[in-house]
Amino acid sequence: MSLPPEVWSQIVLNIPSSHITPLLHVSRMFHDFAIAILFSAIKIYFIGGHSALQMLNTFHEDFMQDAVEKLMTTSWALLRHITRLPRFAKVVRSVTVISFADAQSIFEQLSLGDALDALPNLQTFRWIGTRPGLSESLAKRIPPSVQTLDLQTYVSTYSLGHLGNVTRLSMPTPFYYPDDEEAHDDMVIDENLWDYSSSIDVREVLNAVSQNLRSLVILTQHITQVPIRVCNTLRVLEICAAHRANFTGLDLVFRHAVALESLTLVGYLDPETFSLLPEDSSVLPHLNSFRISSDGITLDHVSDTGMYALLGFLRGRSLLRRLYLRLPVAHWSETSNILAVIGDLDGLEVLGLHTGCDPLSDLEIGMVAKILSKKLRALHLAINWGGSDLLPLIDSVAQLPLLSFLHLYGVLTRLPLLLIDVASEIKSLKMVGLNRALWDINRTGAEPILAKWPRWKIKFCTVEEFCCEDDAWLFKYN
Repeated sequence: MSLPPEVWSQIVLNIPSSHITPLLHVSRMFHDFAIAILFSAIKIYFIGGHSALQMLNTFHEDFMQDAVEKLMTTSWALLRHITRLPRFAKVVRSVTVISFADAQSIFEQLSLGDALDALPNLQTFRWIGTRPGLSESLAKRIPPSVQTLDLQTYVSTYSLGHLGNVTRLSMPTPFYYPDDEEAHDDMVIDENLWDYSSSIDVREVLNAVSQNLRSLVILTQHITQVPIRVCNTLRVLEICAAHRANFTGLDLVFRHAVALESLTLVGYLDPETFSLLPEDSSVLPHLNSFRISSDGITLDHVSDTGMYALLGFLRGRSLLRRLYLRLPVAHWSETSNILAVIGDLDGLEVLGLHTGCDPLSDLEIGMVAKILSKKLRALHLAINWGGSDLLPLIDSVAQLPLLSFLHLYGVLTRLPLLLIDVASEIKSLKMVGLNRALWDINRTGAEPILAKWPRWKIKFCTVEEFCCEDDAWLFKYN
């Protein structure tokens, strides 16, 4: 008995990603299904010269040239398909531009503009990079259908007024996450955005696009520029601290963002940041995601008062489903107190934890493993490994029946793990990571096969490239 196309469409959505491409050659129906999956989110690269070397974190000209030719050729083919094939253009819902070229890329920008004019269903637009930046003329061609706008580049306030449907807005921040797979354990910044990002008139941008805003990414110094009416509607707020800026105005968030479900504080935090956290769990009553991620350059210690405030903020939050804590200067005595609170959060499904600056013993690693909830679907652990046995940790993680994403990070030295063994031991995993490198796990055969993401994909990864939004949330800012 033949099945209707609607049923086949749902079946195809559940096929492993490695098996989608062959469907292009099965039939017209399966071809259309595969196209909609493979090209609903695309990346366009403007790269070349010294900027490309910097983007790829390499000194090897041959490697750079090969990558540039591959990525630019694919980008041109995608833009040509969009402008020539309306049927193809209709499936594209997300466009991400990666811009690291020494030239102005005039031809490429004009081609992109023509493609933007031809995208009737575009919902997400991102621009990452300042070489070249997003021009005013090109910004005006972003379709008004866009709901997610992420601008890690120069922003022309006057060219965004037509984007009245934006519900998720990410303003420029100088931080790029993650770094490549080396054990740097610090932040990566874009020097071109370092000063520029703090000079933007956020109030003007919000006035242009904020009628239905639900998600916002801004710098600390811009908190006070967010109107109360915007705070009242926000569900997601990410605040990045650059230049060791303090969180003046954070009390406005706690007072007026009554609908907030997800809060991120990340960057060059200072000790006073923690004291701003309210201990009353009735503040932000709908909060189900919380992340605080600090760099050790500006935060050289966590005071007793600050730690007490952090623990008080976390206690009693029964709705908390996602939690990420990165305090690289914390000592084990402080980390152990954090573990006790984490163990009481019964609803956690996504957990990211940096265990601090002290090398962990076998006993201490066992204490970390003990608090891992059986409900976890995604886990990130950053550990200062001191030569202890990691097998008990892997054995404990293997007992998490729902875990599909695991990322491990050696703070000072790479963790001595064979990822193929990890994938074989933890059979529920779909993706595994080690020191900011990622591998997809293909389980269609007798043995799992690991497929490593190329460095340009890891460095500028987007939520569409992960199995689910939770995995992308956890990998961001790690």
